[in-house]
Amino acid sequence: MDKKIIVSCLIIFLVIHVNVIRSDIDEPFTVQDQIEMYQDKVEHWLRELDMDLREFNKLAASLTWKLATTPDDSTAEHAMELGVARNKWKNQVCASRVRKYWLKPNQKRMLNLLCRGPRFTEELSRLHIEIMGKLAQTYNDELCFTNDDTKTLQNINKHDQNILKVIYPGRCLYGEPDLERLMKRNDLTAKQLKWIWTTWHNFVGPKVKELYPLSIKIQNLAARNNGYEDMGEIWREELEIQNLENEVFNLYEQIKPLYILLHAVIRFKLLQKYGPSVIDPKGPIPIHLLGNMWGQDWSTLIYLFDFGYKKINLQANLDKKNWTVIDMVTAAEDMYTSLGLPRMTDKFWKYSIFQENSNTSVCHGTAANLYDTDDFRMLLCAKLTMEDFYVVHHEMGHIEYYMAYQNQRPMFQEGANSAFHESVGDAIMYGVMVPQHLHRLSLLSDSELFTKSLDHYLLLQQALLKIPEIAFSLIVDKYRWDIFKGKIKPKDYNKKYWELNLKLRGIKPPEFRSEKYFDAGAKFHIPDNTPYIRYFLGGFIQLEIFNSLCKISLCGKIQTENISSSYCPNIPLHRCDIYGSKKVGKKLEEMMKLGSSQHWSYGFQILTGKDYITTKPFLEYYQPIYKLLKYLVKTYNITVGW
Repeated sequence: MDKKIIVSCLIIFLVIHVNVIRSDIDEPFTVQDQIEMYQDKVEHWLRELDMDLREFNKLAASLTWKLATTPDDSTAEHAMELGVARNKWKNQVCASRVRKYWLKPNQKRMLNLLCRGPRFTEELSRLHIEIMGKLAQTYNDELCFTNDDTKTLQNINKHDQNILKVIYPGRCLYGEPDLERLMKRNDLTAKQLKWIWTTWHNFVGPKVKELYPLSIKIQNLAARNNGYEDMGEIWREELEIQNLENEVFNLYEQIKPLYILLHAVIRFKLLQKYGPSVIDPKGPIPIHLLGNMWGQDWSTLIYLFDFGYKKINLQANLDKKNWTVIDMVTAAEDMYTSLGLPRMTDKFWKYSIFQENSNTSVCHGTAANLYDTDDFRMLLCAKLTMEDFYVVHHEMGHIEYYMAYQNQRPMFQEGANSAFHESVGDAIMYGVMVPQHLHRLSLLSDSELFTKSLDHYLLLQQALLKIPEIAFSLIVDKYRWDIFKGKIKPKDYNKKYWELNLKLRGIKPPEFRSEKYFDAGAKFHIPDNTPYIRYFLGGFIQLEIFNSLCKISLCGKIQTENISSSYCPNIPLHRCDIYGSKKVGKKLEEMMKLGSSQHWSYGFQILTGKDYITTKPFLEYYQPIYKLLKYLVKTYNITVGW
């Protein structure tokens, strides 16, 4: 059946089901009787809405998958019509007259989750969907190189032309993953890295900026239609954390000393490599030298360190295994199933895409819930790298979460909040990165397993991956919150972005960047309009979760404090091996099964024994690295700060 017909029929069907809920119940009943009868009536209505929402979710997920894997104009048109239809349905449902103070708590929560957020008129809805589609296409456009590009590269470095094996006239590459992977290479010169960075940012940023101010205006109008100050308030509300902006800055201040030390030592190492003409020993670090297009992941810089264990190279060990990408996915599945969590489904293996093909339009790692029986998928453009090994575990964490709450009502088939959804896979990945499990995977040898130098190596690898991400995550959404508030105007987009980078993470662009550019727009989540503070909070939640999973595996139950005894040994968190612990999987699944049916603090209490987020497990995990960094700063008289 044509999708337009489906959508038209669906609209008619849904409008019939959206009724005004009245409370005109006969007088002979007591007040309590009237309340219970009203609740029953509302429950019947909500059950009908459940059916409607289930159909919307299935259609939307199917179209989203097609747009990512086999895009065409027809699919994009159907997606727009479905988005408009869903918006009409939501507006009519949420305009229903409901006595919320008579409702059961779960009924109130259902309506709150459904009706919070922006309220788009049909005109705004169509315009918003159209602009978001154009922004997504802009980010996913290929960058094709000319003769002039390669001549420039030849002039940059006449002695090392290895980059010309990748970039040559007529070659077309994507920003992600192609150019992003080039930024990780440690054999390129500073000038070559600068050229790659500026080429991508100059290509995509200005095109995103053409549409971005209008997208902000539309979202703010829709937010104000539903009583909010701006769209940023809606993004913060989704996390269900009071005074979120203050809370995230308070958390950041607690780990900032660790970040500043890491920044100082990395700057010192880069100074040793590139010299003072490139690196200011007391200033901010040029972003293009950090091994990542956005300076959010410094893990490739591990090669700069040599404490007697440089021979350890996880990537080299992975290469020796002669795995395929499927082997990586299978190894990740084994980690989850060892905890008693379910295997990936037959449909997962049938429909998932693990490597780039000619049709794929999205290469950003994605986990998809198709809202159909056992239909969960993964979309990757993976290669045999430790980075993609992490991505596979991360995305599989989303899928385990999908499977856990698939029996919830459709309105509750989401994570406790978006930060929790981002945290499950990363919590498990902390368990993957313990020496015992890496040895189990043959990524570490017998002789490497119990050495102090190994601890430093693995912890530093994790620190370089995780700590810069926290600072970056804070910037991305603080920046957009201020744009939504009107504090940052389009004429100052680039200036304010780099001011935040300098202030919060001590990073600067490779060269002066005028307002002609929109460098923030070169990050996927900006044109994709995905909130990013979830990753900031996830950085702490994942270690809160892993800390609890560790205690459960060792002690059989949650331990809110470290307890050392013959029954509950006090093992360092970075050496806690949770593999094979069914108790761990059972407790994790207990939290995940809740979906969004309860406030996040309820599931967090189940899993950790507390209902608030702290930095304590984070600082405990990285304490050995904090001591190491302090030692290096003192030994080499390294300047701290910028």
